[in-house]
Amino acid sequence: MRAVLPASPTFTTPRLGEVPEPQPGPGEIRIAVRACGLNHVDLMQMRGFYPPPQGESPVPGMECAGIVDEVGPGIEHWRRGERVMALLAGGGQAEKVVAPEGQAMRLPESLSFVEGAALPEACLTAWTNLVAEGALEAGESVLITGATGGMGTMAVQLAHALGARVLAASRSRERLAKLPALGADAIFELGEGLPAQVARATGGRGADLALDFVGGPALNQALASLRPHGRLVLVGLVAGRKAEVNLDLILGRRLRVIGSTLRHRTRAEKATLVRAFSEFGEGRIERRELRSVVDRVFPFAQIEAAYAALAEGGVAGKIVVTIS
Repeated sequence: MRAVLPASPTFTTPRLGEVPEPQPGPGEIRIAVRACGLNHVDLMQMRGFYPPPQGESPVPGMECAGIVDEVGPGIEHWRRGERVMALLAGGGQAEKVVAPEGQAMRLPESLSFVEGAALPEACLTAWTNLVAEGALEAGESVLITGATGGMGTMAVQLAHALGARVLAASRSRERLAKLPALGADAIFELGEGLPAQVARATGGRGADLALDFVGGPALNQALASLRPHGRLVLVGLVAGRKAEVNLDLILGRRLRVIGSTLRHRTRAEKATLVRAFSEFGEGRIERRELRSVVDRVFPFAQIEAAYAALAEGGVAGKIVVTIS
């Protein structure tokens, strides 16, 4: 079958090649992939910075949508031919992929495969870090940095659905202008003035929670935007893997800083998160109260161009690749 070949010391540019078809084991389903989402972790993996968990497919791809074409032993709730979208630890950028049953979600008939492919990683990242890690409660204010990307746009929608006051920040005012329609109550450009803008928007109090998809030097701006006893969940590093942090700020305001990843959690942990999100979000997805924001769609044959577009930046939502 065709797949994006795993990175190696001899090349880090995504290219298509032939790999063996995966076979589902106990508790797994195999999906004939119709579309897959592209994420920054795929870029990092191709560059050698973010290898897949041990035992998972070395083919990149963290999410997909398609049709169940085979089921492994012990599967009772899935049948061949059913529409599905899945959260993956790898392997999604291929014609077929195996997924644990607990990480698969039904794809409503009202959604296309392209729409479905852009949902699993974004939905579960937002749910994990707003709810499981961030403990966001209705009525609280949450600052989301990097809010115009694929993860950020879903975090804005989910935080709004959870009853929070949503403060969205990004480097592009043009892309920020689209976020009030998704549930943002206030929008800000990232920069040194962010803490003052957040303070004004919260009556001088500061945000209860910051969800940081940016990292790098912008981390200090997010920290300075928090109220005393506020909390920050660091999820992304698109602005850099290192930052000089103002420790006085963390100590003085008694802030909590939480580092979080989704990919390297166990299958059991992911199944618990998927189940909790599905109970909250499945109906909202079907009613399009939570929806994917797709920037561009590329055919599988143009996978290198798709990666280049993601690396270039300025993406408003997700890049999705279709597989015939």
